[in-house]
Amino acid sequence: MKKTKLNLLTNREDYQRIEGIFFFVRILFYLQIVVLIGIVVIFFAVLINQNNGIGDLSNQKRVLLETLKNKENDEAKLLYLQDKYQDLSTFLKEDARSLPYYNLLNSALVKSTESAILKVFSISKNRDVAFTVAFGDINSLLSFFRFIESDEFLKNFESVSLKSFSALGEGKTKENYELAFTGRFIELHETKN
Repeated sequence: MKKTKLNLLTNREDYQRIEGIFFFVRILFYLQIVVLIGIVVIFFAVLINQNNGIGDLSNQKRVLLETLKNKENDEAKLLYLQDKYQDLSTFLKEDARSLPYYNLLNSALVKSTESAILKVFSISKNRDVAFTVAFGDINSLLSFFRFIESDEFLKNFESVSLKSFSALGEGKTKENYELAFTGRFIELHETKN
């Protein structure tokens, strides 16, 4: 081999040893570059996957928000229905069960005279009642007076009293006389025994 240059600093053995070290250093450098490129590619793939997941979640959130926005009207209807249910529950707790008492009083009026008309009827939870009966003629009124003194009428009440008597002008209305009563019904299960 012909040497064109002269290396005065190192001898041939040192040079070959240093050249071998640099060869390994280059191989390590290339391996590090390959590993680093591999890590960057893997990190990039994970990042793209997470971005796709975030995009899917954002789309799902947008769809759910639009659905919720469309359902606000339904939610308002459900809240309204819930309020009405609570009102009904409260009403039923305080209800006087007025229909059976109304029917009882109305059937008693029909028994007394055909022309008696129940104009006003109100009842409380405690069965306290106020009612007004109208009559078209004096004969019906007298017949009703006989009936309200009978046990058949009085058995429906714990107490009953005449509150007022009104005589309306002739020819103005069909009903010429009105009687207003107040009292308290007995409990219905007592009337069935």
